Amino acid sequence: MFDVVVIGAGPGGYVAAIRGAQMGAKVALVEGAGLGGTCLNVGCIPTKALVHCASTYLSAVNAGRFGIHAKEVTLDMAAVIAHKRNTVEQLVSGVEKLVQGNGVQVYKGWAKIPAPGKVEVALEGGSEELLETKNIVIATGSKHFNLPFLEGKAVNSDQLLELDHVPERLCIIGGGVIGIEFACIFSAFGAEVTVIELLPSILPNMDQEISRRLALILRRKGINIHTNTQVTGVIGDGGGQVVLAKAKDGTEIRFEADLVLSAVGRVPNFGGIDLDALGIQYDRKGIKTDERMATNIPGIWAIGDVVGRTLLAHGASAEGIAVMENIFGKAKAMDYSAVPACVFSIPECSSVGYTEQEAKKEGLQVRVSKFPFGANGKALSMGATDGLVKVLADGGTGKVIGMHILGPHADDLIHLGAMAVKLGLTAQELEDMIYAHPTLSEAVMEAFYGLGSGTIHLLSRR
Repeated sequence: MFDVVVIGAGPGGYVAAIRGAQMGAKVALVEGAGLGGTCLNVGCIPTKALVHCASTYLSAVNAGRFGIHAKEVTLDMAAVIAHKRNTVEQLVSGVEKLVQGNGVQVYKGWAKIPAPGKVEVALEGGSEELLETKNIVIATGSKHFNLPFLEGKAVNSDQLLELDHVPERLCIIGGGVIGIEFACIFSAFGAEVTVIELLPSILPNMDQEISRRLALILRRKGINIHTNTQVTGVIGDGGGQVVLAKAKDGTEIRFEADLVLSAVGRVPNFGGIDLDALGIQYDRKGIKTDERMATNIPGIWAIGDVVGRTLLAHGASAEGIAVMENIFGKAKAMDYSAVPACVFSIPECSSVGYTEQEAKKEGLQVRVSKFPFGANGKALSMGATDGLVKVLADGGTGKVIGMHILGPHADDLIHLGAMAVKLGLTAQELEDMIYAHPTLSEAVMEAFYGLGSGTIHLLSRR
């Protein structure tokens, strides 16, 4: 008898299993594919490996502006893919050691839940095993959403990660996080990239000013971006394809491509578990849970993408820790008010808390402060002056309620904003901190100054 059986070993599931074991529980972890789930194997980690390769290649090509002259800079795509695979293998191996080291029993196979307290596992070898448990945590993640007319006509991000060459013309359907990251990667590698987005802007969930500014930067880099454009079909199934689309005014547009990527989003993956038979409540967004990550069926819990609240690996991990603490009597309610979101575009962008449009929609009185990286000494020395830091504060209390960053190391800097939002800090409290010089963090500092006594290294409009 197990205390908990976790189904799915992604960043939600394996973290939950480890935390449960740390709390003294007997834990089983069931995974039909690789440990680490989508994130480690075909998501966050491999794409970040490619982003690093792309950024390094761009740095080498453009090194002349810093007085460094490298001759015959070339791209070895086979070596790029090898670096990506090596990174993934090291991290997956690390997860395996962590899980085993914490005493978690791993079952490699596919799980079903015939009834609460029971998990049937179809093992790799063809046999089946029935696990009895006091609690079940469903952490089966998400899967690609596919448009029917793209079947056999477009690759998904999993397949693109294994591409051993750079297509001359890459057409990306979808201007969300996945689409924009791959657009930046393959544009850096030399492909002619076109992004087609149905909505009025790329990265529609980000602050509108940030997504608008990023679009301008990407267009300047040569990436073709078409928003308010609906794809209606694809002619051809390999090299020399034509993507058919309609503009907002009904005008028909044709885009020629050598490869088409479908990046139109992800949907919950229920992993073949019959939720209806179990009576578990769910909708198109995912399994419904309360703030403790409990479903409506006692003893069955759910976390991660299958719940659909954040669709972020770090969100899933936080839910994994929370669910185990709740199972074993340490009450913990999930708080989603300060979950940072990062896009590893070139340059990066990140967000936490309210966007300006969300705050206005809720009728909040907000004060906004911005500071450009072009006025930051460290960014100037790096030649990375595109972008800005944008901070939102409540007009009444002065508490920071949102931060949005476009520019160098935005993914690291956003945690200053996450801390501010989470702890309810005011601009004055953050202004009183001393920030090291010269650092990119000073751009964040100056944005906080802008909410209070005024920026130092930028003329105040007041």
